[in-house]
Amino acid sequence: MTPNPMPAPPPQQPKKSGVSAVVIAIVAVALLCPCIGIVAAIAIPNFIKFQSRAKQSEAKMQLKSAFSAEQMYFADNQAYSTSPQAVGFSPERGNRYLIAFSADGELAESGKLSKEATGVKADAARYPNLDNDALERGIPAELMNEVGVTGKCPDDCAITIVAAGNIDNDDTIDVWSVSTKARTINGVPVAPGAPHNHVDDTRE
Repeated sequence: MTPNPMPAPPPQQPKKSGVSAVVIAIVAVALLCPCIGIVAAIAIPNFIKFQSRAKQSEAKMQLKSAFSAEQMYFADNQAYSTSPQAVGFSPERGNRYLIAFSADGELAESGKLSKEATGVKADAARYPNLDNDALERGIPAELMNEVGVTGKCPDDCAITIVAAGNIDNDDTIDVWSVSTKARTINGVPVAPGAPHNHVDDTRE
């Protein structure tokens, strides 16, 4: 009986050289690095600007809340008040923006409103880099002259409230206002209760 022949061993595969893979990896990294740098150069400033715009929403929210509080106060008293506490406006601690109901009077520390205070400072305990004096100085003089109650109530009066903050730690102050009267600012009509951005810290 003839024994079965042994199967032939499979042909050996030629050994692959690791050099080509290393070269490909080096070339890929060399090509990607400039691309990553370009993407980062575009994305990082846009992300910072997005963060700054998100912070601006605090000013708009606070001013809308102050406007609503004044409207309710007027309905009961036929007058507006420069006392945030009197109208029921009390921002929580951690406010990044200074809020002023009048160009005169004292601003209270964040979280410590009194009936005599005509506004509240930004929370310097939460944001140690904030300088409330610098925030006040950053409000344009022509706007500061409008802040507070004007006219004779109840028939012909209004109140304008201002917010000022520093959202990116530069020298520019982000300034907003809201009023119970219709305004035209730089040729643009601004409706009562609509917050208006006078100085945009995201662009300066």
